[in-house]
Amino acid sequence: MIHARAAGSAAGAKPSGHTRMLAACAAGALTCAVVLAQQQPPPPDSQEQRPTFRVGANLVRVDVSVIDRHGEPVTTLQQNDFDVFEDGAPQTIQTFKLIESDGDAPDDFSLPIRSQEHARAEAARDEIRVFVIFWDEYHIGQMVPAIEGRRALADFVHNAFGPADLVAIMDPLTPLDAIRFTRDRLELTETVRKLTGRLGIYMPPRSPLEEGQMMRVRNIEQLRAQVTTSAIDAAIAHLGAIREGRKSLLIVSQDIGALPRDERYRWMSDAVRLANTNNTAIYTMDPRGLTVGGRMSDVLQALASDTGGRWFMNNAPARELRRMVKDARAFYLLGYASTLNPADGRFHRIKVQVKRPGVETHARSGYFAPAPTQIVNARTQAAAAVVPPDVTRALTALATIRPDSLGDLWVGATRGAEGRPRVTVAWTAADGQNAAAVRVRATAADGTVYFDGDVPRESASFSAAPGALTIQRTVLDSTGAAADRQSSTFQVPDFASGALTISSPVLLRARNALERRSLAAADDAPPYAGQVFARGDRLMLRFSVFGAAASSAIVTVNLLSRKGVALAALPLARRGAREGDYEVQLPVASIAQGDYMLAVEATHGDARTKALVPFRAVP
Repeated sequence: MIHARAAGSAAGAKPSGHTRMLAACAAGALTCAVVLAQQQPPPPDSQEQRPTFRVGANLVRVDVSVIDRHGEPVTTLQQNDFDVFEDGAPQTIQTFKLIESDGDAPDDFSLPIRSQEHARAEAARDEIRVFVIFWDEYHIGQMVPAIEGRRALADFVHNAFGPADLVAIMDPLTPLDAIRFTRDRLELTETVRKLTGRLGIYMPPRSPLEEGQMMRVRNIEQLRAQVTTSAIDAAIAHLGAIREGRKSLLIVSQDIGALPRDERYRWMSDAVRLANTNNTAIYTMDPRGLTVGGRMSDVLQALASDTGGRWFMNNAPARELRRMVKDARAFYLLGYASTLNPADGRFHRIKVQVKRPGVETHARSGYFAPAPTQIVNARTQAAAAVVPPDVTRALTALATIRPDSLGDLWVGATRGAEGRPRVTVAWTAADGQNAAAVRVRATAADGTVYFDGDVPRESASFSAAPGALTIQRTVLDSTGAAADRQSSTFQVPDFASGALTISSPVLLRARNALERRSLAAADDAPPYAGQVFARGDRLMLRFSVFGAAASSAIVTVNLLSRKGVALAALPLARRGAREGDYEVQLPVASIAQGDYMLAVEATHGDARTKALVPFRAVP
């Protein structure tokens, strides 16, 4: 089964994401795109995969920024210009790469961010720089520190970034699914203008949750510190999840707050470890500037120094803040296998020297080696995180969902008369779009054209021989001109052979009770070609099992996570008079938003067949 989308100007779909709940912090201290496993081989890669800079499990990676006397990046150094030392012992550089990105956009680049999905896709590109500004309102004074911090940030976000840079602003109460990356400098400036300092300010609370915490918790400042540190951890992990390359996190704060001493430095070590693991350079700025008797928080200094960032505490931070952007503009990625090969869980110092005179070198000051128990746990977690290949292939359909799609095309097959395959093509226009005309041409490898025409009444069916079909889909505008074209391949199953086969599972969508009754009464309801279901929808899945062993086969349908983990067995109902026809219903409101799959499986002895149907649940 295949699924294709037509690009256009549709309004963006509502984004989905996982929300970091503040309550959890307080409690701690605080379409139907289907892959037929036995019938359809994995599709070839559509493009060459980008190489990744990872050589071995014991490789230590260091980002090194080198600037000249004028503060400009130096980009002409070679591998033999660098010397690396770990705990004073010289190391051999095994991998070397210069990374450059000036934030400018290619000529064919689309700058405006249309949705969170678009932002994530842009962030994954090697040439795009990613920045997050964390405004720690709990630990910024309401008057002078907040005023000076806003003034510095307003100039920074309006003037320092390139047109292609992605920037987000968050505070301790920002959930992860509310982090908005943007390229709109005016939007960023307006966000900065609204930032406030709330150090020692408790009323009014920002939310009912915060109000409830103040009523239940005696030590409010310690609670706020725990909220801040949890939010910083979440921001680092979020940055690591959206891309492998370098990211920059700017923390604006006077200090992390009133944590007990042991907890304070334990968190600092864990945060440094997390940032280095997720290739995130942390920059810290104290908005108070230079004051009599004032000094920078030791934790904020260490976060910056030990992750390859910088810390700023002066009365003119604009120039210093721009260094964060310049550091991301050009840097050297060095890798070495430690001759000490530590596995002691301790911090090990790194020193990078450049042989060229007159330049300044900047790199993280060291790393935490894993402890033996951490190595064992990491291997166990890595093994558990391996996603089965068929699940990965099925999820590629969800990865191509576009908010500007005009609609979706579905192609599937079932057994027709005398066992010959019967192919169905269905078109579902995107919500809010006028029903566009769709023309389909289905051609076999030998040149036989099985179908060539418009798709009437949302679906059309035709007979075809088993084997590969080239599906050419053309969306026509109101004048009859081609608005979008796409070509794909569909593997028509051979239902006449094999002890067990499954038809292409058909997704149906009921948005209200009237539609549910209508679909329940219709044996030939046209498939829903999309893969996105809203919370108020009811998802229906219909399929048939064929073959000599079909009557005695064990048939199951399981709800899977995006990693292929079984979440629930769904109740299966027989449908119609023919034995082997089945239906499953799933109220979307019963699951959280996210990506899922329905695994349809039939087994009888050694005979087994399986189909995976991916879908996305949105608010």
